[in-house]
Amino acid sequence: MRIVGADDPILPSALAVPHLAFAEPGTHVGLAGTPQLTEATDARIADGSVDRAVVRIRAGRTAVAAAVEHGSALSAGQHQPLAGVSEIVGVGTLPAARRRGLALAVTATLVADARSRGAATVFLSAGDDDVARVYARFGFRKIGTALIAEPSE
Repeated sequence: MRIVGADDPILPSALAVPHLAFAEPGTHVGLAGTPQLTEATDARIADGSVDRAVVRIRAGRTAVAAAVEHGSALSAGQHQPLAGVSEIVGVGTLPAARRRGLALAVTATLVADARSRGAATVFLSAGDDDVARVYARFGFRKIGTALIAEPSE
């Protein structure tokens, strides 16, 4: 488990693993594994996602944490610090590696990093009730509901 720097070779896979996780939502063990992670990592490099993340990390606007095994991220997420507040976003685990506590460990690493950067408030949004229960075990509590406004047609 570690914070991933801008020059860390793990960064591309740390950015790719949440995409696979959100493609297979939930907490159950899924199908996407190492071959799909390699493909998703190559896609993040090709589409400029890695370069954009490097700029944000160097500017202090994004921090990335990852659970790493055999040179690839198995679980990863980010937090976005600003003026004493940080939002944890994009925490996901490679579906084939789920049910090992990796997302919770990534979240704990992100919270600790946010606090070390002066965040008094750390918040996140859970994708569903199962995921919310995982975050509740770490101490997060529900304080509201997020709503999305979409443009009218």
